[in-house]
Amino acid sequence: MAALLLAPNSVVPLSRLVETTWDDEPPATAIKQVRNSVSALRERLGDIDQRLIITLEPGYRLCVDEERLDSLRFAAGVADGRRHAAEGRLDRAVRAIRPALSLWRGPALDGLGTAALTRSAARLDEQRLSALELCARWRLQLGEHREVVDDLGDLVHDHPLREGLHAQLMTALDHCGRRADALHVFHRLRTCLAEELGVGPGADIQRLHEQILRGEPAAPRRDDLAAPGRDDLASAVVGALPAPRPPWAVASPVPRQLPQTIRDFTGRADHLAALDALLPPAGGQAVVISALDGSGGVGKTTLAVHWAHRVQDRFPDGTLHTNLRGYGPGKSANPDEVLNDFLVALGIHPAAVPAGTGARSGLFRTLAAGRRMLIVLDNANCAEQVRPLLPGAPGCMVLVTSRDSLTGLVVTEAAHRLTLDVLSPAEASSLVVSIVGPVRARAQPAAVDNLVRLCARLPLALRIAAGRAAAYEHVSVADIVAELAEEDSRLDALSWGKDPYAAVRNVLEWSYEQLAAPQAHLFRRLGLHPGPDISTPAAAALTGLSPREARQSLNALADAHLIEPVAHDRYRFHDLLRAYADELACEHDTEDERRHALDAMLTWYSHTAHTADRRLYPACTRLVAEPAEPAHPHPMAHRDQAWAWFTAERTNLVAALHQAVDRSMDRYALHLVDALGFLVLMGAWEERIDSATAGLRAARRSGETEHEANVLLARGEALAHLQHPDAEPDLTHASTLAQDAGNIHIQIAARTELGRLLRRQTRFAEALHHFEEVRVLSRGFDTGRWEAVAEGNIAELHADLGNHRQAIDHGSRSAWLRHRLGDSDGEACALSAIARGWQGLGDHGTAIVHCRRAIALGRASLGSHDETLAWPLAVLATSLTHLGRVTEAIACWQEAAAIYTDRGLDAEAAAMHHHIRAAHPPLAEPDPAGGVADRGLIR
Repeated sequence: MAALLLAPNSVVPLSRLVETTWDDEPPATAIKQVRNSVSALRERLGDIDQRLIITLEPGYRLCVDEERLDSLRFAAGVADGRRHAAEGRLDRAVRAIRPALSLWRGPALDGLGTAALTRSAARLDEQRLSALELCARWRLQLGEHREVVDDLGDLVHDHPLREGLHAQLMTALDHCGRRADALHVFHRLRTCLAEELGVGPGADIQRLHEQILRGEPAAPRRDDLAAPGRDDLASAVVGALPAPRPPWAVASPVPRQLPQTIRDFTGRADHLAALDALLPPAGGQAVVISALDGSGGVGKTTLAVHWAHRVQDRFPDGTLHTNLRGYGPGKSANPDEVLNDFLVALGIHPAAVPAGTGARSGLFRTLAAGRRMLIVLDNANCAEQVRPLLPGAPGCMVLVTSRDSLTGLVVTEAAHRLTLDVLSPAEASSLVVSIVGPVRARAQPAAVDNLVRLCARLPLALRIAAGRAAAYEHVSVADIVAELAEEDSRLDALSWGKDPYAAVRNVLEWSYEQLAAPQAHLFRRLGLHPGPDISTPAAAALTGLSPREARQSLNALADAHLIEPVAHDRYRFHDLLRAYADELACEHDTEDERRHALDAMLTWYSHTAHTADRRLYPACTRLVAEPAEPAHPHPMAHRDQAWAWFTAERTNLVAALHQAVDRSMDRYALHLVDALGFLVLMGAWEERIDSATAGLRAARRSGETEHEANVLLARGEALAHLQHPDAEPDLTHASTLAQDAGNIHIQIAARTELGRLLRRQTRFAEALHHFEEVRVLSRGFDTGRWEAVAEGNIAELHADLGNHRQAIDHGSRSAWLRHRLGDSDGEACALSAIARGWQGLGDHGTAIVHCRRAIALGRASLGSHDETLAWPLAVLATSLTHLGRVTEAIACWQEAAAIYTDRGLDAEAAAMHHHIRAAHPPLAEPDPAGGVADRGLIR
């Protein structure tokens, strides 16, 4: 109840309620006990409709009118008194503040002894004491010296170290003609300070003591601190007793509060230049606010302090600095306490600092007016924590650092936002070298590179890891790298000593603790994702949210710099954040919950990949069972969209396949292998081989022959493109297994690829045998696509053998079938085979017509980067050369070579360059080994 009433009409997070109740050692059931306690409170208070205590993320709000809560009534009474005093009506001020003071019936929160409540109670008691001083001051100004002596005597007795009360009592006693008693009060204070603190009285009360000794009557103050809007406020806060210097003002040097900068600051040249560009010119028209944001441990404070030291001479009136403790151990700094520190630093006596955020903020803005100061507000957690600390007049500059994006300051205060990322590879290496020393770094260059990689170039991680190596001669950089290489204990290795700020896990935890429950749940789930980045729909599948809900939570995580946006609806985080998220998932979520999340994610990837695959290969037949439909299927309207999706998700899909294999989630692995044919179109042969090899483990575990045949086909196809000797055994075995399983589709595909491989090896008779067998198998099977493929392959083979009429006949049959099916890629391949036949007959004009039709189809397809386009360009170049159009021919070969190079087909690219070099002598037809018929379309 006390914790809720201390923040009336505000949401109090569950974490704060737990801390308030149990300090730093809450039981495992703390959250449950808090919720039970709230239910009990509602029952005791008759709050049946839950209108008094409202449940709101991330905790509860107690709704209470000002008149029903004594702390609010007290604050209102003090504010009324200050208002009357500001208007010169001191008698009304006293009448307003006395009822507020009468509300107190003893120490605040008496009997509630947790550390958090003790701190809150101390703040409330300080407010009461400040109000008592204020009331006594006004009464002294009204001439009520005798009336206040007893009250001040009691207060001085209860607070023997409070100099302001002693000064007031000395003034009252002196005006009552009790000069000796006034001097005795001073001597008693001096003795107490010496015994308790080992210090003497402050300069102000010493001047008051000297004034009384000289027989000059001490006059009461004639100002009021509660009038921040008055023109004479600056003089009012330092004006007091008629003495050479008033007792309420403190002689203060120009504040220079920056902490020490580090000696080995590294990099960040662009960010330093950006901050330099924001420096306000002399006579500037507005306060310049720069919001420097970034993830925990990325070096925001280091950069801010380093830059501030470089430029503080530009601010002759001082540099203020505070740690707002927005993220870290303990409570965040309250703007009230920060303003108190700032006001004291600017010359206001501690006893003269007004109560309340509004009054302190107004006084701070008054004092800052006309000054050129740099104000560094480090480690803020939200815009609301910063706003009361902003000066209002031009000339000052405020630099705020935060893990939050502080968009509120950008929108309402026109703050300049500057985001800090991890160091560049060169900067990270330079930092490590500066810490471990150039000699040790040169002796272990590979270890330094690995250290940079394993620390994700995060400055804090690099400083801890490199610092450990530098601190002990017997510990090498390689030793630290070996510890970091253990993924399960990497975060353990990135801590040093007992300092909570020297542990990466702690720094990340402080960000995580600020998250609302939905964002915390999503962050943990992201640790399960295997790829380098994640899309909003994939995150939605992983968490069971709708895409809209997932987008909101992802944006919240991005604002907190726990993830980073890399494109529209795509996010990533560095490896240390991933390790921490995975660690949290293991700690907070059960194995069943994590397994269910992976099931949902892999279902989404499998289904979406198959949907996209159909858009790329509209005429193909599915080789394995249809994947289940996810809760929120991803739309895939057309071929270009499918290509864009595969391009964006390429690495994630391969990683998801490996994850499925490693976790024995074999059905997903098999579905993904079947849908990764797009890797062939991208020329990602090694990835296709690697993913198929992994999928082979899942296929063999499944015990289903056709799955094994399908994976062997996928791997054999990629191996054949690279002319690898293992291609033939894979394709032969795939064909045999498919025949045993009765799967004609896989059998046809395997024998087709085997025939192509044999043709490239000039084993024409064997190749023709396979192609003829495929044609027989494919008649009446499927949609006629396989028959079209077989006819096209036979046409190419006859062109190789010089059987030109047969090449034209089979090519025409293939082109007709392809056109009927709407398969433009296959039609282009068939047209190229026909063109080769006409070339063999010497009719280069007709050959060119067919080539140009094939090229037009290729460019309209996935087009300008696929072999579907490269081969007709090569065939066209041959005819152009025969007609003496060498320049045009060379352009065609060059474009074809670029496509082959992009696809990783080095042998074909080399053949094109050979033709370019030999372009002037008479040329033969292109090398059949470089030919491509229907590459990447056998599905």
